[in-house]
Amino acid sequence: MKPDPLLSIFDELTAYVTEHKALAEGELRVKIRESVDQLTMEARAGLEARLGGDLEDVLFTSITGPEKISLFSPDLRTKLNYQGEVFYCLPIHGYLAAELEVAFLRWAKLRNPLGVLKEVLTRFLERSGYTMLGESRSCGLEHIELSAAKADEPDKPLRLFLLPSIKFVPRFIEAHIEGWERGGEERVIVVPTEKTPAPFISFIREHDLPDAQIWVADLAKQTVNPVIGRSRDPALESKFESPEQARRAVSEWMRQMHFAE
Repeated sequence: MKPDPLLSIFDELTAYVTEHKALAEGELRVKIRESVDQLTMEARAGLEARLGGDLEDVLFTSITGPEKISLFSPDLRTKLNYQGEVFYCLPIHGYLAAELEVAFLRWAKLRNPLGVLKEVLTRFLERSGYTMLGESRSCGLEHIELSAAKADEPDKPLRLFLLPSIKFVPRFIEAHIEGWERGGEERVIVVPTEKTPAPFISFIREHDLPDAQIWVADLAKQTVNPVIGRSRDPALESKFESPEQARRAVSEWMRQMHFAE
């Protein structure tokens, strides 16, 4: 008798859920898709005929809803919102902000591949007249460091640090704060957009980085805007999508925080 492919999927997903306890909606869907993709076309078609719907959707509904298609289905029916993202959690577990933060960072790495961020930024810099000089990656791929310069200004290099979320910036700064200003280099942290402004508002509220430049890249639109700081190079300023609008948004967030306090 052949093993039930549905049980194999649930075994794999249960192990992942038990390990992490809280998953962003997007992360859960990714893991479901990875499990389903291991099936043969015949096995998937058989399960969809048996369960009466698209297999990925049926599995997601079973895992996150009150009605289960199997006793072996993982149970993530507790739904929480954190930093603008939806998370599903084990119902018997009491959640602390630190656990949700870990889940948020894990999801940020999945949804914002640094390779894609690098491509968007490289095109932006080349449009601004820069030539890429070098690249290095951190252990664990939590950031990529790029260097670039203009042909007529080789003594004014630009160093850029690409991170998968604004939520990674505090620990990055803590690890690299010594020697942040070095030899005439202009240094910039680059992060992707978030689903909502909430992570940026939290960052601005909790951290004061007067000497930092932070840019935000929209991976879907392939555009770059400043969030904190101003570039010394007018060519870069002219290639941002909407720099003044981005800065006004940050000023408005800060004003709202002032009145909230």
